[in-house]
Amino acid sequence: MTLTRPTRRLIWLLGLALLAAALAGAGCLTPPGFDEQAWRDQVAAQDPAALRAPHRDPETGAFFNPWNRQEKPWWELWRWFLSADSAPEDIPDQPVPVVANSGDYLADPAAPPSLTWIGHASYALQWGGPVVVTDPFFGPRAAVVGRRAPPAFGPEKIPDGAVVVISHNHYDHLDAESVAALGPRVRFLCPLGLKGILEEMGAVQVIELDWWQSVEIEGARFTCLPAQHWSRRFGQGLNQSLWCAWLIERDGRRVFYGGDSGYFVGFKEFGRLWPSIDIALMPVGAYLPRWFMHYAHMDPAEVLAASRELGARVVVPTQWGVLELGDEPASWPAEALAQLAAQSDWRGRVVLLPVGGRMGLDGTPLPR
Repeated sequence: MTLTRPTRRLIWLLGLALLAAALAGAGCLTPPGFDEQAWRDQVAAQDPAALRAPHRDPETGAFFNPWNRQEKPWWELWRWFLSADSAPEDIPDQPVPVVANSGDYLADPAAPPSLTWIGHASYALQWGGPVVVTDPFFGPRAAVVGRRAPPAFGPEKIPDGAVVVISHNHYDHLDAESVAALGPRVRFLCPLGLKGILEEMGAVQVIELDWWQSVEIEGARFTCLPAQHWSRRFGQGLNQSLWCAWLIERDGRRVFYGGDSGYFVGFKEFGRLWPSIDIALMPVGAYLPRWFMHYAHMDPAEVLAASRELGARVVVPTQWGVLELGDEPASWPAEALAQLAAQSDWRGRVVLLPVGGRMGLDGTPLPR
């Protein structure tokens, strides 16, 4: 017997309803408590030596974080989806600020050193040599989540020969449409397990690195560093590709791109090994509910703590405002981070760029 599409949809919805009822009856939908101090103590107890330990299961091929391996029950995602919103009701839901930006200066090798926010986790770093782009995301949506603001400009503004660093395979960091648009004319750097999928998307020049490996390209050094995260997307199983942060160095300057990461011992170790980081691009979005998000995403207080451990001079928050991925309103994480900074010695050192915003590497605004 062949089932019609409406019948299949009805069966799927009934199955989902039965699953929700079963989980509710078992108490699985009740959000668990979260002990912030216990979590901080757990992070403080992490051994930095584990950052260099083996991090791939030889039998399954799956990657893992050897300092704090996480195993989540499959139903925790449903528990979050079907539980009440954890964000306080008084948190404002403001649109992300957007300013016009032609992007034309990226093709000018004589342009002053600058950092431009394209949107979400996508930044363009211009400082002599090839332009560097982090996790380009020019598409209209990340999987099923639509954009709240368009990118500052299109992929055609990224100059030929640019270097693109990819942090992991989640849809808001690895966008197939963007890779296809840039693929034939830029160079991609990615963590282990992503070269094949990038080439399927249209990338031509791809270098795949493990944690702690480096490559030099036209006077710039790119180092793939550990991050506390995970990976999965359709066509690629759970943790079958690695995730990472990037340290980018040129002419004595250092820029740290955190990709997507929870708070972990790595930040302190990176700050010890590479003191005086000029700019830290730090992920701050999607941190609520804390019981579900704390392992893989930092809240604003953790972003400041991690930035202090890195020894960063200037902090620029990433992945806020453009996509709503957690319980909190999309623009709130950066606003909360700015408020915390204003109440501490970080005043003036946390820069919230608008989409399309451009600044010098010391944090001062630049014309667009």
